[in-house]
Amino acid sequence: MRRLLVFTGKGGVGKSVISAATALKLSDLGYTVALISTDPAHTISAYLDIPLGKDIVKVNERVDLYYIDPVLEVMKKFRNMSEYFLEWLRKYGIDEVLAYELAMLPMVTESMGLLKALELYESGKYNVVIIDTIPSAEALRLLYLPTILNSIRSRMIKVSMSIMRTTAKMLSVILSPASKLGKVVEEEEVFFNETTKLSNIITNPEISSVRVIANPDTSSVDDAIKSVGLAQVFNLNVDLGIMNKISPIEEWAKQQEEYVRRFEMSVYPIPVRRIRQEGIEVKGCDALRRLADNLYGEDDPVKIFYVGKIVNVREVEEGKYVLEMMMPPGVQDCGNVYFQGDELVIEVITDRGVVEKIYPLPTMLKLAQPVKAYVKDRRLIIEFVRTGQQ
Repeated sequence: MRRLLVFTGKGGVGKSVISAATALKLSDLGYTVALISTDPAHTISAYLDIPLGKDIVKVNERVDLYYIDPVLEVMKKFRNMSEYFLEWLRKYGIDEVLAYELAMLPMVTESMGLLKALELYESGKYNVVIIDTIPSAEALRLLYLPTILNSIRSRMIKVSMSIMRTTAKMLSVILSPASKLGKVVEEEEVFFNETTKLSNIITNPEISSVRVIANPDTSSVDDAIKSVGLAQVFNLNVDLGIMNKISPIEEWAKQQEEYVRRFEMSVYPIPVRRIRQEGIEVKGCDALRRLADNLYGEDDPVKIFYVGKIVNVREVEEGKYVLEMMMPPGVQDCGNVYFQGDELVIEVITDRGVVEKIYPLPTMLKLAQPVKAYVKDRRLIIEFVRTGQQ
């Protein structure tokens, strides 16, 4: 079985390190691996202690490291689309430097790493494709881009393409030569066809897994929780949470426990693995292999650690909703439930004290208020009523 593993999290949490460590462990188990770096700085080469390459570097006989420059990828694959947009911007007097920036087709540019993953997955050359994604929870919105575009395409793209072909000559008078417009349409079709295939792969839990990384601090834990929530909304399977950089000093590790517990509580029942920090920096293949052993133990990294959603939201009648979450052992009751920005904060009473469980607020509940919360059969149940319905 071939697999696609996506590592995400806030900048600096250790995505590149853990991606590289996972690739090495897989190679030691006999898998062929494509490791994709979308980080503009390509720090992954420093962790592997290998020279920075241009496009592809052979890490060992089973691991190939691919450097992706999204802008160059767009220019190579979708040159006509970019030039067409650039020409249009010039005609409206947009500054040349700004026009080039805008012509990089933001949604297309941001999906280049994923499209490269699709290309390598379909090649059949590799057992596992690993992608080290761009930082923050927004990366997961990009992962769902194919599904969004596929939905749009099914409604209007075919019609619009047909219209563009039949009116290309007329439009060329205003915009550009008809032949160029035809090439733009062809590239647009290629993009939508590829994103459709990618959508089928990244939403299939038997093929793809998203692994969310956090550090024991407020900012990265909050970002990781949002990432898990977004993935759930977008039907991407998060099979593992990773708490990286836990201090080897016992006193500090105890202080970090609050953040670890909050992360574990918020993403339950997705398993969370802990990585204790060895030193100032993980560098070189030996150190990366030790980290991988620390993370995976005897488990094969291609293992699917969890499948399913952690939250179920349903409308029981007009304007009334019920949100349900599974609770870990030791949960006794539910305390206060309140909104904090775009997050739902739940005070969970456990046999070890009160722990906050945080979940990104689903859009359908943003105009509702919690009216009742309780724990039953290890399920947290919260009832909501839309504002003005009470």
